[in-house]
Amino acid sequence: MNLAAVFKYSVLAAVLMVFCLDTAATAEVSKDELKKVEEKVFQQSMEHKKLQAQAAQINVEMAAVSREMVKAARQIQNNEDRLSRMERQLGLLENDLKKAREGFAQEDEYLIKILAALQNLALKPTESLLVQPLSPVDIIRSAMILRETVPYLEENAEYIRHKLQDITLKKEKIEKQIREISKQKKLLEAEHARMTRLVHRKTLLRSSVEVKSEKAKKNMEKLASKAQDLRDLLSQLEKQRKEQEAREAERRRQEERRKLEEKQSHDLIKSEQPSITNIATGFAKAKGNLPLPARGTIVTRYGEQKLKGVSSKGLTIATRNGAQVISPFDGTVAFAGAFRGYGNMIIVEHGDGYLSVMAGLGSVNVEPGQLLLAGEPIGLMPKDNAELYVEIRKNNQPINPAAWFKT
Repeated sequence: MNLAAVFKYSVLAAVLMVFCLDTAATAEVSKDELKKVEEKVFQQSMEHKKLQAQAAQINVEMAAVSREMVKAARQIQNNEDRLSRMERQLGLLENDLKKAREGFAQEDEYLIKILAALQNLALKPTESLLVQPLSPVDIIRSAMILRETVPYLEENAEYIRHKLQDITLKKEKIEKQIREISKQKKLLEAEHARMTRLVHRKTLLRSSVEVKSEKAKKNMEKLASKAQDLRDLLSQLEKQRKEQEAREAERRRQEERRKLEEKQSHDLIKSEQPSITNIATGFAKAKGNLPLPARGTIVTRYGEQKLKGVSSKGLTIATRNGAQVISPFDGTVAFAGAFRGYGNMIIVEHGDGYLSVMAGLGSVNVEPGQLLLAGEPIGLMPKDNAELYVEIRKNNQPINPAAWFKT
């Protein structure tokens, strides 16, 4: 073999050696990278499961808080009713006492004379006749008249005693009722304070899982600024709801396709929290059994004329100042905030095209997109001139709520 051939084979051997070494090194690097990727995917999978567990726990806590809020709201409304009854009873007692005092005052002079005559007869029954400058016949006649009069005077005295006792009893009842009302007010204040703590707790829980609430608020404010009236606002909300349903349906279809295509893939952390889209169903079955959103007296009914040529599309309820307002049925908050001419207003979607509108609140403690249980508190009435306006709508058309609420 000549020198050129040896050199050629030597170069070829060297190239082959370098190639083999490089291939081995590349394989080693690929294994290391693959191992790192697998470890990262495993860590992400574990973190994802951890986040899912935390989210599940938060949802369990939120559901528990919601149920507790429903019970607390019912207790508050029951105590509001009890306090209103006690105040009405106090008014009746005070009116009775006033009438008794007025009647007693009218007879005051006559009663004083009767008491004086009885006292005089009790002290000097015989002398009162002997000292009179009368003839024996007149004295006898006077004695006979007095003998007939004494039972009448005693009867009147008994009547006076009963009347005074009655007035005293009425005063005692009033004082007792005032004490009971004071205790009831303190109890109601304590329950409102507890409700405030529950609302704060739920807000904290909700903020940890809802990442789109600020976006929802801005969207709601934008809608409110554009809408000319309630019908316009509801139409915009309905349009957005349908668009959201279409997007959600498309998202589900894509998700199903992705799952079919990636059956064997590892779980990865989701880039964002799912939006709240589930709303209640079965609203129509609750017809006739819905609780009024707030306790009070209905002052305007559906169809009654409020202004000339303008009839009411719902109910107006005169409530206690600062009364608790609840959601009449399960649903999702579609709108919550101030709206022109309506004050603070809350719109709750109940599914199947039904929604309820509550306006005139002093404060609200729910947000758009929030899921609600039937009876869950949504806000409070103002501190004065509290009147809650309530509508029920089907496919954005107002319907008579009288047949829906249990009053």
